[in-house]
Amino acid sequence: KQWYQAEYGASVKLSFGNSHKEWEKAVVDYNIKNQRRWKGSVVRQVLKDEKKYYMDLIEHSRAHLMLYPYHLSDVLVKGLRITPFVYYTKMMETIMEQERSYDSLPNFTAADCLRLLGIGRNQYIDMMNQSRNRRFFRRRPASVLLPVKPVNLLIIEPYWTIHIGLVTEEDIRACNPTEKSVIDTLIDTGGSKVGVLDKDTCISLYSRGLVYVVVPVMDSDLIIVPPLENFVMNRVMGDYFENLLYKIFVSIDEHTKIGDLAAVLEVDVELVKNAISMYIRLGFAKKKRDKEENGIYMSRGSVIKVESTI
Repeated sequence: KQWYQAEYGASVKLSFGNSHKEWEKAVVDYNIKNQRRWKGSVVRQVLKDEKKYYMDLIEHSRAHLMLYPYHLSDVLVKGLRITPFVYYTKMMETIMEQERSYDSLPNFTAADCLRLLGIGRNQYIDMMNQSRNRRFFRRRPASVLLPVKPVNLLIIEPYWTIHIGLVTEEDIRACNPTEKSVIDTLIDTGGSKVGVLDKDTCISLYSRGLVYVVVPVMDSDLIIVPPLENFVMNRVMGDYFENLLYKIFVSIDEHTKIGDLAAVLEVDVELVKNAISMYIRLGFAKKKRDKEENGIYMSRGSVIKVESTI
């Protein structure tokens, strides 16, 4: 409270009715709704429990059908073992139990669910029909119909980086020697480009939630948007990140660097890079690389395709 009194002037305090509690509530709500990082944010002065903050953030995001906050993977996966797969599985289970239609999923969220769970409109309708099947005398729980591992086709490009998640001693005992070696490497180096590691090992560790993948984007990168495939047209929720995704998506120019695009749009460059990273992860965009760089990646196998585990 002393920090609040010292940092803010009368006009700011008046906007919250001179109520310190109202200000605290507004700070927490804003940061959670905008999926802000706890460290480095004023929310640390209000909510001292970092774990509770992130659990509340995840609960809010999932309840409002928001995209998984990949920019917080280092905290969510490494600290709490909340992987994108776990996040979307729980989300899908909830909307199935509520008997909500597939159209309730926002466009980008639906695309990410399709990418990770292999569940599109037809699959969702089929699962709902199975859940209601009276042959089982009672409604089948949604959890038994959902996949137990990431499915469908997942593309991981060699320049993406892979990082260690939350790995227990039990996890280590279940690993083969090659997997243990990769885990040791990731612990020692803090992360590595996917292209320099064994692809089957990366697939295995990722499918078990032991590692997470980052799509690095630089201010100087140029982005290409190819013809869209697997884009799901559902509803628009209008949360902060979805609005940003659409705003940037219609503004991308393969001749304009990301840093310059952020300046033109007057949007924080880190937010723009988060959005571009999401486009690439979903397969809706790709980096524009020169011929020499493309040759290097082709020699390493171009892309890694993770086949369905069903």
